[in-house]
Amino acid sequence: MRVSYTSFPQQLSQGLAPIYLLFGSETLLVEESLDLLRTQARTEGFTERLRYSVETGFDWNQLFEGGQSMSLFSDKKLIELRIPSGKPGDAGSKALVEYAESKQSPDTTLVIIAGAIEKRAKNSKWFKTLESHALATECPVIGPEKLPDWIAHRMRGQGLEFERDVVPRLAHFVEGNLLAAAQEINLLALLANGENITLELVEDSIADHARFNAFNFVDACLAGTAHRATRILQSLKQEQVEPILILWSLTRETRTLYRLATMQQQGGNPRNQFQRFGVWGARTGIMSAALRRLSVGQCQGLLRRLARADLQLKGRSPLQRKNIWEEIESIGLGICGIWIP
Repeated sequence: MRVSYTSFPQQLSQGLAPIYLLFGSETLLVEESLDLLRTQARTEGFTERLRYSVETGFDWNQLFEGGQSMSLFSDKKLIELRIPSGKPGDAGSKALVEYAESKQSPDTTLVIIAGAIEKRAKNSKWFKTLESHALATECPVIGPEKLPDWIAHRMRGQGLEFERDVVPRLAHFVEGNLLAAAQEINLLALLANGENITLELVEDSIADHARFNAFNFVDACLAGTAHRATRILQSLKQEQVEPILILWSLTRETRTLYRLATMQQQGGNPRNQFQRFGVWGARTGIMSAALRRLSVGQCQGLLRRLARADLQLKGRSPLQRKNIWEEIESIGLGICGIWIP
């Protein structure tokens, strides 16, 4: 039986099943589901834990030996079998089918932990057999459109109260990285100390991270505030932030801007697609301002300049200005609507 990762805690509270399959691209969710399972196992007296990792040459007999061996110190045993690739191979496929179809001891629980499993593999005999005999939970990637809800749900789950703009701002800063989001939420919980989490607190919390400062520079460019953008860029230079990080952030937002501008040129309403491209909350205003300021052709030109700057940074194209920082400043001012020959 397959259940969603959000329903997994409720399923665990009903008691451990003989076999579990935890898999998916979102490592944080897989590991947190595994932690919940371990906690439930300890509650039910599973005090012994065996761990195996499937690599080239793995002996699948260990799976059966581990399940059948008796312990002098424990009556119940949790077996963790990791398949990082999500591909058990021919020998592993046969072993998993045999294990799932054999009579399971109530004193042993097997949990199989895997990364993303391809669609073709989901139609294989080993996977379908596990699905019919085990409790399977997939932890898929949380896309940009679902990330704000995930962040809000996690914050409420920790009993945190927050201003409306906190969630979209945090979603933008973590750039789809759930582990980074979880860490920031934990930090905000400490900083808030029981008080309401404000947008100002979020900005202060992330200001020390160079990666986020690069985003602040890009946002200043999109807003068209040239003086602020220049000031932030000088600060980044003094802090010795890697230029490649800034170029990456600029390219990401300019590419989004180009797609939205193209949609606008074709008569569509780009605001209807903001959420699809990860533009939420307060950022809708600065993105709208950039769309009013820049044409499709200008966005294309900026993307070409960014590609050239990337080559310049790698030493594969000559600099047209004094250094890469001046190149970045020129591109940033272009996004602001100030064109320097």
